[in-house]
Amino acid sequence: MIFEPINLHFDIQQLQQHLKDHVLAFEPAQQSPQFGGWSVLSSDGHYKDGWHAGFLAIKDGLTDEQKLQALQKLGGKKTSEYVVPTEICTGYLDEVIKSIIQNGFEPKRARIIKLLAHSESVWHRDSPDHIDAVRLHIPILTNPECFFEISKTDRQHIPANGQAYLVRVNRLHRVVNHGPTDRYHMVMDVVDNQGISQFHKPISN
Repeated sequence: MIFEPINLHFDIQQLQQHLKDHVLAFEPAQQSPQFGGWSVLSSDGHYKDGWHAGFLAIKDGLTDEQKLQALQKLGGKKTSEYVVPTEICTGYLDEVIKSIIQNGFEPKRARIIKLLAHSESVWHRDSPDHIDAVRLHIPILTNPECFFEISKTDRQHIPANGQAYLVRVNRLHRVVNHGPTDRYHMVMDVVDNQGISQFHKPISN
């Protein structure tokens, strides 16, 4: 299973309107020419904080301490430090974060990620194999040619219908947008305090 729908649903029209009215006015932070966005929860309250290429620190053979040192060299911190609301965490977006907390998850390093039309991310993993890590995704704007891939033949589209999903990120994967419009997902690390997820051990550092 690539992703798991969970019992969290949001008003997609309000999310899309908040994106247009309160997010797109800010210049996005870029991790690459195709991939960037805005932090909803960061370590210092600024929407450009937290856009280090953290997956570069996840290499086989490194100890946890070595991975943290590599992450810090990239400008990153522990996931647990990315909990401060930013300039865009207002209105309905603030309600979404509070609802996620009320429903048993601890959101950390929440971001709205933009993937340009006709582009794709690199193949990567966001956590070592032995950590059963997941991220919570809420698609805001997408198109039928957007896919989450774990192989060339195993790909799934996640629709923007207000449903929240948990996605495994400790396995090799990438995101592709072969469609004509940009893709926007709200994505965050979560701690599952009530055992809601069937994926079990989410990111907790």
